[in-house]
Amino acid sequence: MRAVDELKDKMSTAVSILRWELANMWGHVSAKSPDGNSFVLMHLRPPEDPDMPSDEVLEYDLNGNLISGRRDQPEEIFFYVYPYKARKDVGAVIHCHPEMAIALTAAGRKILPIHLGSRNFARAVPVAPWLYGLWREDGEEAAKRLGRNCALMIQGHGAIVTGETLEQACINMVKLERTAKMILLAGRLGKLRPLSSGVMKRFREVGRRRSTNTTGQSQSLVPLEWRYYESLVKKGQRWSRL
Repeated sequence: MRAVDELKDKMSTAVSILRWELANMWGHVSAKSPDGNSFVLMHLRPPEDPDMPSDEVLEYDLNGNLISGRRDQPEEIFFYVYPYKARKDVGAVIHCHPEMAIALTAAGRKILPIHLGSRNFARAVPVAPWLYGLWREDGEEAAKRLGRNCALMIQGHGAIVTGETLEQACINMVKLERTAKMILLAGRLGKLRPLSSGVMKRFREVGRRRSTNTTGQSQSLVPLEWRYYESLVKKGQRWSRL
């Protein structure tokens, strides 16, 4: 399979995972092209034209100029441009509208590491005031507030998540929304008790050991959760949502 076709296949899988997990069709997944000089973007919602392939993508240069593609262009292109510009380690950017995470931030709460699956949010997910990626200055502000974190909540709007790979970014979005749901549920029962930095440090060590196979090659760029969801998507199966 050609590199570009492999990337489109992964993007289609990510779209299927996120449409089911978030129960929302709005947003896009993006990933740097194999040569790293551009990025490819796919809508979560299917094309309106029945003759257009469902995996149709748009390709942009790193300044946000369209290179190719027939799909309608997203308004919020600068939410993708500026994280790529700001950090060389970012290989994928996803912008979606996870409704439980939005509800949580509307109540003035933050997404914190309350379970081992939320260890990537150890420093609490930063929250930006309302921004819209139609404007360059809002894209720049989003990237600034994202900093070295893997996720950013935007008040009353949605979330931006990143990853070194598309697989990482997709699972980060899944865990962001699931953690938000858990915090909303736990808050009705009592005081929230996030895991300590000491616990997070110890579990990151477990993660490092788990992510190395017997040949010593790192598997951390493709989370185990991705492999699980991908296998179900390929079989046309669903899974339980929290």
